[in-house]
Amino acid sequence: MKLGKTQKTNQFLESLKAEGEVILEDVQPSTVSSRSSALPPSDPVTVTIEEKLNVVVKRDGGINSFDVQGTLALQVLNDADGFIQLQIKCDNL
Repeated sequence: MKLGKTQKTNQFLESLKAEGEVILEDVQPSTVSSRSSALPPSDPVTVTIEEKLNVVVKRDGGINSFDVQGTLALQVLNDADGFIQLQIKCDNL
């Protein structure tokens, strides 16, 4: 995240790099294609979970808005494998 291109910001990034932190600069958002659409499924049962975060952060580090959206897809290839139970545990609620 870059808030400005001041000398202070550049010094902060350089000190993080000196500590061994990996800094990604000018990263553009990209679309993520699901694996199931690219390749034909080979497993009889496939569970795919996708989460998207939309965060607006203030200059002082506070959070202006935070939105989480997620999807869960269950794909069963064989009728014999269709009698399964899927338990999902969410610890962050």
